Amino acid sequence: MGEYWFAAGLLLSIFGPLLFLVPVALLYFAFRRGSVAARFGVVHAGTQRAVHWLLAASLVVAVVVLTWLPGRLEFDRLCNELSEPSIRTRVKVDGFYLDDVTANSFGMRYLHDEGFAWVEARDIYRRGAFVRYRKAGEKIETDPIPALTATHMVRSGVEQRPRGINVARTEIIERASGKVLAEAHSITYRGGPLGLFLGMFGTGHCPNPVFAEGNRQFKSYYHLAREVLGGGLPPTDLGNSRPAP
Repeated sequence: MGEYWFAAGLLLSIFGPLLFLVPVALLYFAFRRGSVAARFGVVHAGTQRAVHWLLAASLVVAVVVLTWLPGRLEFDRLCNELSEPSIRTRVKVDGFYLDDVTANSFGMRYLHDEGFAWVEARDIYRRGAFVRYRKAGEKIETDPIPALTATHMVRSGVEQRPRGINVARTEIIERASGKVLAEAHSITYRGGPLGLFLGMFGTGHCPNPVFAEGNRQFKSYYHLAREVLGGGLPPTDLGNSRPAP
């Protein structure tokens, strides 16, 4: 069943805007029945049809723009404010505490791809307990631990803001002092109240990896832990991220 929902969502994201033809058609027939063009002195039948179609399309477009634009403006503001990662301090550690709901799944990338020796996280099976994930060859071993030992924490989460905007944030924190060493954001705009029908044409993503600057910013966001805490891989050009003022 899941694949059908995925296919439906994919089709809607591509062809969703075509659904706006329905209200355009309904408005056209309403305007024609009410002889709206004739009330403005238009007497030719062909011209009346053109006026009714124009009025119907203009009204639907106006509604779409008025519901989409406020969120888009806020999205652009957040992009200008948050798209550039902020790296204050770099340190070298073998592992860290990962405060993320996907720690036991997506979080394994820090061991497979980012070069860290271990990652500590909440135990998903025991409330209030912790585990340490470590790479043993090609496998990941899970060891229960009585308490956290990591000196640093990588905290990730998503904040749902008004107007259909999601702000994903990754912070790197020194656990003892609470000092924030670095932070980076990824912002998504879903198109506002009518975003479901606007599909891919109404959404926005920032940083946008399609462009050179956005690609650099996105890589810095995605690889922030490796850039700040070292991991087992050498630093890359992501270090070009501007430090915080």
